[in-house]
Amino acid sequence: MVEVFALFLTLQGYGFHENRLEGILCAFTMKGEAVPPGSQQRHGLKPLTLVAMIIVAIFSVWFSQIPNAPWSMRYEDDAENFLATQLDWITGAAKKQQKLPPGACFWQQGSLIKGIPTGPSEPNCKFQVRDPEFLEILGSAPELKLVAKTDAHEGGVYHPDNNEFYFSSSRHTVSYTTLVTSSDEKPSAGEQNTEVKKISLSTGEVTTVFPVTDVANGMVLDKDGHLLICQQGQGKKPGYIQRVDVKTLNTSIVADNWFGVPFNSPNDVVVKSDGTIWFTDPVYARAQGFKSKVHVEGQLYRIRQDGVVDAMASNFQRPNGLAFSEDEKRLYLTDTGFLKGEEYDNEMRHHIYVYEVRRDGTLSSRRLLASVGIYDGSAPGLGLPDGIKVDTKGRIYVGSPDGVQVFSRSGKPLGLIALPDVVNLGFAGEKLNQLYFLNDASIHMIELQATGAGLHYASKYKKQ
Repeated sequence: MVEVFALFLTLQGYGFHENRLEGILCAFTMKGEAVPPGSQQRHGLKPLTLVAMIIVAIFSVWFSQIPNAPWSMRYEDDAENFLATQLDWITGAAKKQQKLPPGACFWQQGSLIKGIPTGPSEPNCKFQVRDPEFLEILGSAPELKLVAKTDAHEGGVYHPDNNEFYFSSSRHTVSYTTLVTSSDEKPSAGEQNTEVKKISLSTGEVTTVFPVTDVANGMVLDKDGHLLICQQGQGKKPGYIQRVDVKTLNTSIVADNWFGVPFNSPNDVVVKSDGTIWFTDPVYARAQGFKSKVHVEGQLYRIRQDGVVDAMASNFQRPNGLAFSEDEKRLYLTDTGFLKGEEYDNEMRHHIYVYEVRRDGTLSSRRLLASVGIYDGSAPGLGLPDGIKVDTKGRIYVGSPDGVQVFSRSGKPLGLIALPDVVNLGFAGEKLNQLYFLNDASIHMIELQATGAGLHYASKYKKQ
């Protein structure tokens, strides 16, 4: 009976797929023998056991169709962890026998007392593998390519109409020599400014869309292909969410307050399939010196289609990146309290949280998905999970000081694509399988065996 229940959990988390079921059957019927999935050895199933498994599988599929089942998120992760435990021996065998692609190596746990370094097992390792699933994502010949040298900081939004990728620049203090601009609105000397730019993925040309902004940061496309930008504001000007028609460059303000309380400094934004806009609002403007006052604690907000703003979650230190899962039953959010402003605090958070999204759109069951560290333990040894994206298989990609860290849907570390100081990232390309990295000095790209999720406008153009 215990085995049947465990099988139920496994099927709940993984779905009724033939290749996964075969591996599960091995685990249940060989009584502990190490027989890998795909083996043609006899399973020795008794008819009654087989019937029971089929019944459990049918009920599993039926239960999985119940929307927002209260047990769903916890049991799905339990199922994944259960299967990982049952097949742990595969991981060990893979590390001994797996042929790694060029530039890849295994990550290793070190020891401070014994003087064994933690980190890549080989020097100059671009792809550090912690779990064999990471190799499925990389493919047989991964290559991290430099696309452009430019001060790309945040955003990272693919617009398929003209094969362009939008981003915001690094923040800088305006001097008198930088006041020469074609914009009708000029910032004052001493103020902060970021630019909104775009790069043609066809030609590699970088052009400036808005040379002057209210310290633009994160951005996303809405379902109609308009650009939504987090404008942080400065001085006494509140932060706000701005909508831009990329064809005409006409702009409008979507929201700038919650119950009359100004936003602090909107950081990252996503759009749900129902048209609602979700964004984080940390206190970085005050912490980084371009605002003097915090109006409300850092919260997660939702803007309804009628313009009403709701606070959806709080109890953060610095709410930052966010992303919905492909089915929108989960919301992932990074908390970068570790970066207080311009300095680090090891007692603050460096976490990824996950929420379950109820049928009515509210959130529940917040839990820690991952506490992020630097793969080689270098200073600052704690990670800084910033921008976050999800693929269609539920895997999570997070910008970090050591590159892009990849996690399974249950939070298991899979591997690292090494590149210093990655702030944000975004999927792009005709197949939405190209991942672009922004690190304040350049834009890099890698083509993956994965497809970006949550790109509602771009997915209409996606080629198979």
